[in-house]
Amino acid sequence: MRDADQTRKMAARPTVLLSALIFCLYGCHAARGECSNVTLLSTQVDTLLAEYDRDAAPAQRVLVTLALDVRHAAVDEPRAVMRLLADLKMSWQEPRVKWNASEWGCGTALTAVERLWRPDIELLNAAATNLGDAGLRARLDAVGAVYWISRLDVTVPLDLALHDWPSDVQSCTFKFGSRIYNDDELVLDISEFKHAVVFEAGAWEIQSVSGAAGAWRRGDADVSTAAWTVRVSRRAPAHALAAATVLVAAALLLLAAAALPPLQRPPLAAAASFIAALWMITTLVRLPGSSSSPRALAVMCGVCVCGALSGACAALVLRVARLGTPPPQALRTLLSSLSTVCKLTPSPESCGSSESGAWAALARLLDRALSAALLLTLFVLLAVQLF
Repeated sequence: MRDADQTRKMAARPTVLLSALIFCLYGCHAARGECSNVTLLSTQVDTLLAEYDRDAAPAQRVLVTLALDVRHAAVDEPRAVMRLLADLKMSWQEPRVKWNASEWGCGTALTAVERLWRPDIELLNAAATNLGDAGLRARLDAVGAVYWISRLDVTVPLDLALHDWPSDVQSCTFKFGSRIYNDDELVLDISEFKHAVVFEAGAWEIQSVSGAAGAWRRGDADVSTAAWTVRVSRRAPAHALAAATVLVAAALLLLAAAALPPLQRPPLAAAASFIAALWMITTLVRLPGSSSSPRALAVMCGVCVCGALSGACAALVLRVARLGTPPPQALRTLLSSLSTVCKLTPSPESCGSSESGAWAALARLLDRALSAALLLTLFVLLAVQLF
């Protein structure tokens, strides 16, 4: 009989332990379950905000902490503006929405942002603004903290700088502040928010986003501001490749022209100028107005001018070589002195119809000097563009 009782007691132990475990789990769930009771929590929030005046600012100075989470940034070149899609994260202390978390059983709550006082933070330098999203609710904390995210779709004028086109980097500053409250009533601060890396497939890539707090003078009062500078780089490898190819092709034509006699030089020089001019025409159609001229465009202008000067110098050399008037004595003396340094004997190709050896020697010397100057100019242009 005693053995049977012991057997029943041992069999009942797992049932007791299982019941105790279920009771503990149910008690813990019940302790946490009040926060998931949407009806009860909504009633408590309605009671808390029943006498809340959303048009009145807090009695004390409000510190608003801001963080800008950039989702997309692009440059509209024809209009010279930068469009920004971002989330402006705001948080501030509101003493009028505190509650006892132990009595409520919940430390946070969500409510429509229209029911709360909000700092009138606006984009001060915006040309077109879509600031705020009523669909996003504010999060309240039991200690009186308010957290809210404002969706931004803003457009700000941009001072285009195309000096490094087509590998240029554009930067634009987005300045936020209040148009109602001054520095004694509202202070803006920037939180240490780590910006996520954004991978985009458009023509512009975000390089960096940097923020800084400052002040703006409005009449006799100072207004606290928060500004973020967004830097984007252009994605245009095809334009860069085309510019380098055209430049190298024109330079090779000019080098080949310099190696030929003056009589055969103009066709290659004209071809180099034509290639550079054609590239400039097609590029100017795409380029917008800006505060600076692209360096690649300036280099191509230089190449075009070098080609024209090469043809003009060849014509000048031929004209000097074919002079028939007796040269002055000073020219003869100069050529005699220079002949000891370099060979000035004219070739039949360069001055076949010349009637005076002195003029032919002067033409040869002039050709060398002008060709050296043009080649030096071409080398400088290549160095400026490539390096």
